[in-house]
Amino acid sequence: MIHPPTLWAFLALADVVFAVVVGIGIAARPREGVGQWSASLGVRALSFMLFAAGLEPRAGALAAAAGLLALSMTLQAGALLAFDRRALPTWVHTAVIAAVAVPVVLVASEASTAILFGGLVFGTLLAALALLAWQRPRARRGFGRSLLAACYATASIACLARAIAAALSSRPLAVFDAAAGGQALGFLAASAAAVASSFAFLLMHKERADAQALRLATLDPTTGAYNRRTFHEIAEREMSRARRAGQPLSIIMVDIDHFRVVNEKHGHRVGDEVLARLADTLRASLRKEDMLVRYGGEEFLVLLPDVPGPGAVVVAGRLRKAVAATEIEVEAIKLALTVSAGVAARLDEGPESVDRLVARAEEALGLAKSRGRNRVVALSLGRSIAA
Repeated sequence: MIHPPTLWAFLALADVVFAVVVGIGIAARPREGVGQWSASLGVRALSFMLFAAGLEPRAGALAAAAGLLALSMTLQAGALLAFDRRALPTWVHTAVIAAVAVPVVLVASEASTAILFGGLVFGTLLAALALLAWQRPRARRGFGRSLLAACYATASIACLARAIAAALSSRPLAVFDAAAGGQALGFLAASAAAVASSFAFLLMHKERADAQALRLATLDPTTGAYNRRTFHEIAEREMSRARRAGQPLSIIMVDIDHFRVVNEKHGHRVGDEVLARLADTLRASLRKEDMLVRYGGEEFLVLLPDVPGPGAVVVAGRLRKAVAATEIEVEAIKLALTVSAGVAARLDEGPESVDRLVARAEEALGLAKSRGRNRVVALSLGRSIAA
């Protein structure tokens, strides 16, 4: 058996502590939606305090508590949308408060009706929050978001079940004086979900920070292509796999023709945007399993697993034509660029290494540039595995 007013007082204290801790975190490092989440905890603490202070259906206090609880839920909805870089219209908060508080005033004198209405309304709001938390694709959802959705769903079910059971009881307010059995489990489940939801929201931010850290460690921030260090790690594994399976492996080295002129004439900021747009053009012409790497200032490298030398020459030609056909516009500046490409493939004679493969691709690139640029040159493809 549990005493609900005591439980609500504990939840109010827990929310206040969480709100203070999260508020300190906001001051140190603002994050998407954290401010609204902290505000929701403070508002919810006030609501729980009102519920804990007295359970008789006094219209004013009951409506205030219900309105504050509804506001805490819309603030959490706003926090979730802010996490996804979206916004909840301000009028939604006012509309939900009015939609909850006004009917509560009207039915406050009928305990069973008030409890049923409150349970249905808050259960529905929690179900909507669960759907909002769950809406992301599985690959992008993460454990924190899934846990938050589960917390909302648990609280929604407990709220609906408790309201229906209390409304059907001959003494509907008795369950709020002392709850036992299934009603006690419902209170505990909803309370645990309320506390766990804050942990889940903070976990969502941790997962995003970890993903951003991984991105910074593996990708070039300007172009979104893999960086040079990550390329060598992956290329060594691909080379070992190709040797064991006797499969082809090719590399294309791509260099932007006369890119220095772009930087000198328009500045490095425009140059960086041009690099990002060109990387998008190259990426659009590759398979998912191909690896685009920013290898140097204006040099890109493409790793082609399971592609023989002649096939790599075809891919390089497709990349060259795609760039030549794309006019890049940055800040009202229109640029027509071309690229030169060097192709090398893994050979089946003698020991082979990633460094030797890259060196041959660089040599081929040098020949392409010396022969007039905007062309593809391949080296040592005649004896490649699948030539």
